[in-house]
Amino acid sequence: MPVSEDEKKKLIVKEIESWRRGKMLPEQYCDFLQNLYLDDLDDRPKNVVGLAVQKIGQATRKQWLFAFGIFVLICLIVLHFSAFPLALQIGLIGLGTAGFVAGGAYWRERLPLRAYLLLGAGMLFLLGTGVELLHLHGWGTGGGPIALLMICALVWIGCGIALRFGLLHWFGWLAIIVLYAWLLGRRIPDPSALQVQLFWLPASLLFGWISWFMHVKFRSAGTVMFATALVLWYMPELYSALRHLDERWIQAGLLVKTAALGLALYRFRKHWMEWVVES
Repeated sequence: MPVSEDEKKKLIVKEIESWRRGKMLPEQYCDFLQNLYLDDLDDRPKNVVGLAVQKIGQATRKQWLFAFGIFVLICLIVLHFSAFPLALQIGLIGLGTAGFVAGGAYWRERLPLRAYLLLGAGMLFLLGTGVELLHLHGWGTGGGPIALLMICALVWIGCGIALRFGLLHWFGWLAIIVLYAWLLGRRIPDPSALQVQLFWLPASLLFGWISWFMHVKFRSAGTVMFATALVLWYMPELYSALRHLDERWIQAGLLVKTAALGLALYRFRKHWMEWVVES
């Protein structure tokens, strides 16, 4: 008895599924072959959710057990985290952050969006669990928040440079700026207008020079340094506005600095556009 075309297609689709489960062909190639033989559009995943449901249904027994075991382990750690010794708590936070970063590094070239989501989740995980750790041990005041912010900033900068993720690198420097402003507010609560400018403008010029110095070998890092220099350029006015210091001079300072910055960018446009815009 001859086999109909529909039955042939069903047999081929089942064979492709067996290849997928046995890891005999790459996942993307199996999807491509399967779509060739699926005439019914209802059988094909229409979106990300449908594709995810399809992949879950195709998972092997070992994959199900592994996923369930990871879920149970995470639940146990979350429920008993406060009862763990301090060293174990810090180790778990570091291990979790390293896991997110490793996942981001693994998918960096193949699936950039997934990599960015994993890296962002890892940085938020580090910050959130760090805040919880400070709360558990009563370190919410004093040097605890300062140490946490410094650790987060260093991790963000390091991961941003290592993975060539400029936005994460820049967030690290922004955290350093926030920390610097916080320390200034505690040490010098009522500075003069000249002191405020001296607190920030030399740092802006320094970052601008570092940006030019680094652009030859590390273009993305040079761009980050340039963006940080621009933030530092306007920080005296922002710092004065947040702390209500000499508010009558803020608008004048913004106008003068914007005009000076515009003239400088126009004058040296052939230099900075080469290593900032093209990076």
